[in-house]
Amino acid sequence: MTPQDLTVERRGKVWLVRLNRPRVLNAIRKQMLIELNLTLDLLAGEAPGTEMVLTGEGKAFCAGGDINDLKAMTEGDARIFARLAQNTMKKMTGLDKPIIAAVNGPALGAGFDLVISSDLVVASETATFGSPTLNLGILTPFGGNRRLPRMIGPARAKQLFFTAETMNAATALQLGIVNKVVPPENLLVEARLLAENVSEKAPIALGYIKRLVNQSAVVSSAELDEMEIDLYSKCFRTSDRKEGVDAFLEKRKPAFKGT
Repeated sequence: MTPQDLTVERRGKVWLVRLNRPRVLNAIRKQMLIELNLTLDLLAGEAPGTEMVLTGEGKAFCAGGDINDLKAMTEGDARIFARLAQNTMKKMTGLDKPIIAAVNGPALGAGFDLVISSDLVVASETATFGSPTLNLGILTPFGGNRRLPRMIGPARAKQLFFTAETMNAATALQLGIVNKVVPPENLLVEARLLAENVSEKAPIALGYIKRLVNQSAVVSSAELDEMEIDLYSKCFRTSDRKEGVDAFLEKRKPAFKGT
């Protein structure tokens, strides 16, 4: 399939994926979700240690859903789109490889959901965040109504949803939505440096940690404890565990292989 709405640039273990509809501020339509799904499937099959940096082409990260598509949707169309949207976000959070959002401008509605479905977030000082879907008479179908309250608490999430307010990058950093705020000209450099740093860590154990953190809000403490015991034990099947311990004792940098 020839991409229409995304571009993918591979540099070593880092995939730079750009939402590529700058004329409409990278608004999401069905085609973009299909392409993102396919990209995630391809990434899942790549070597351990590979990861994604997700950003937007032009002035915006993603301004939300495509208004023209929304205008033409029937209730049945909306149900199909919502299921595709949720499945895409679940694929992002379920991927055993890290996804870093590099937010270069407005991340609103569906774009905000892409951000909070990523693992780490580097934001430009000019980035803005919010979910103004009530202004359109709809809610977001990307799972943000579930994820955001777990990140910032129900009261703050309701304020953002109910008022349709946007926040700047500094506020998003304070709330824990963003990991780092940088000048616009440094955004991709900083995101790639973060990606390269993470790519040097033990990829199997990293995937296990991502799974545990993402499950921490949806399963009981007892279930999570058992999952942690199981995944910790499975680390001892790997050659990476031996390499990590040997490197520590030999005072050298480990060379993990994801095996």
